Amino acid sequence: MTTTSMLPLLLLSAVGLLALAACVLLGVLLGRRSSSDSARTPWSDALIPVTASLTALADQVQRTERENVSAQASLRTELTSQLTHHVTALTRWTDDVRREASRLSAVLGRTGARGRWGEMQLRRLVEAAGMLERVHFTEQAVHQGESGQIRPDMVVHLAADRCVVVDAKVPLNAFLEAEQSTDEAATNALMKQHAADLVRHIDALHGREYQRFVPQNCEFIVMFLPSESLLEAALDARPDLLDYAFARNVVPATPTTLFALLRTVSLSWRQERLAQHAEEIQQLGQELHARLSTMAGHFAKVGSSLDAAVSNYNKAVGSLETRVLVTARAFTDLGVTDAQLPAVPVITDRSRPFTAPELTDAESGFGHAPRIERTG
Repeated sequence: MTTTSMLPLLLLSAVGLLALAACVLLGVLLGRRSSSDSARTPWSDALIPVTASLTALADQVQRTERENVSAQASLRTELTSQLTHHVTALTRWTDDVRREASRLSAVLGRTGARGRWGEMQLRRLVEAAGMLERVHFTEQAVHQGESGQIRPDMVVHLAADRCVVVDAKVPLNAFLEAEQSTDEAATNALMKQHAADLVRHIDALHGREYQRFVPQNCEFIVMFLPSESLLEAALDARPDLLDYAFARNVVPATPTTLFALLRTVSLSWRQERLAQHAEEIQQLGQELHARLSTMAGHFAKVGSSLDAAVSNYNKAVGSLETRVLVTARAFTDLGVTDAQLPAVPVITDRSRPFTAPELTDAESGFGHAPRIERTG
C-alpha cells in the first residue's frame, strides 16, 4: 500500500482523535459547572450519543490501522518472496548462458568446426534466396590448378555462361580473445590481429587464381564472413580493408550483403528464363504465320481449280444443249420415243476470292514456307 492511499486514513484518524479530545474536554468543563456530582444536565445527556459515536469511530480507525499494518507486512513478505524467486531464476539462467557461451567459444575455437559453421550459413543463404543446387550453384566442386586440385566452397552460376566463386572464412581466434579482454590496449592489439587475419585470407584467395582454373569465366571471388561483427571489427581496426580486397578482385561479404547478391542472381535467372520464353514465342509466331501463308496458298489453288471446273462444266452443258440434244430430239419427232430429255442447268456461282491482305499476298506468292527450327 502506498503513502498516497494511506493519507485519507491518517487524516480520518487525526480528525477522530481531535473530536474525541474535544468531547472529553467539553465534558470536563460541564462537570465543573454542575452543582452536584450526581446531577445530570441537559448538555450531559445530549453529549452521550456523540461521545459514543466518537469512541466507535476511534475504534474503527485503530482497527483499520492494524489491518493496514498487517496487509503491508503480508505484501512486503510476498514481494520479497517473489523477488527472491526471480533473482534465483535469473541467476540460474545467467549461469546457463555463461556455460553455453563457454562451450560455443570452445567449439568455435577449432578450425574444422568454424569451417562447417561457415559452410552451413552459406548453404542456408542460397536456399533462402530461392536457388537450387546444381542448377544455380554447385558446392565443393573440384577443379585442377597448377599446384594441385582446388575446391571452392561454392560456385554460383550466372547467365551468359559466367560464375562467381564463394569461399567461407571464419577468423575467430583474435576476435574472441578481444571480446574477452578487459585491457583496452590488449583489445586494440587483438583487433588489429583480427584485421591482419582477414588480410591473409584475402591474399590466399587471390593466390588461388580461381579466374584461371574455374570454368564459366569467374567474375570475382566472394569471401563470406558468417557474422556481421567480424567484418565490422576488422574495418574499425583497418579502414582500407575493402579497398585492399577489391584491388585483388576479392569481395568480403556478410550474410546481409551476400543474400542481396544471391537474390539478385536469382532474379537474373528468372529474367533469363522469361527472355528465352519470349524468343521461343517469337519463333513460334513466325512459324505459325508462315504456315498460315502456305495454307492460304493451298486454299487459293483449290478456289482456282473450282472455278476451272465450273467453267469446263458450263462448256460441257453448252455443247450438250447445242450439239447433242438437238440430234436426240429428232428421235422424238420421228416417233421413236416419247420420253423427254431433262434439261441440264448451268452453274453461275464462282468460288469466293480472298480479301484479307495477308491471304491475297499468300495467294499471289504461293509456295511452301520454310520451316523455322525451335531452339531452347
